[in-house]
Amino acid sequence: MLHLIHPCSDYLPSYTEAYDEYATHGIDSYAFGNAREIDVLAKFEDYRLERNLKPNRVGANYYWLIDDASHRFLGEITIRHRLTPGLERYAGHIGYGVRYSEWGKGHGTLMLRLALDKAKAMGLVHVLGTCDDDNLGSSRVMEKCGFVLHDKIENSIDGQTVITRRYWKTL
Repeated sequence: MLHLIHPCSDYLPSYTEAYDEYATHGIDSYAFGNAREIDVLAKFEDYRLERNLKPNRVGANYYWLIDDASHRFLGEITIRHRLTPGLERYAGHIGYGVRYSEWGKGHGTLMLRLALDKAKAMGLVHVLGTCDDDNLGSSRVMEKCGFVLHDKIENSIDGQTVITRRYWKTL
């Protein structure tokens, strides 16, 4: 059975494997934490409780999509508690990543659908999702989950101009 859980030590080895898959394949569209260098579980708890955050960061709930049958971490999704002006331009309320070896299997869509229920329970009414214009996989996931394209805007990320799609969904 696939479902969302709060991050826990039971799945840290599998989470680290997913981090390594992204590094091996040069994936930077979502950043799993390096559990070898930082205590990711403490980091996630700090975000949930909105403590020890860097400037311009907001509280967020992290969830892991896991497969009970294989005892494997499949993906991570983050629901930010609120938006800053920067998050309104790039990143939105929700960010997610599926481990590379699991791409194309519908896990992103499932994870987002499950997370929308959690976002609603958190009191969010309108949810913003964003992706780079060329990230067709992410745009398809949002569209399958009922997000509607609001606009495309230019952002400057690390000195590069990036076109960002901004999608909204009312819960």
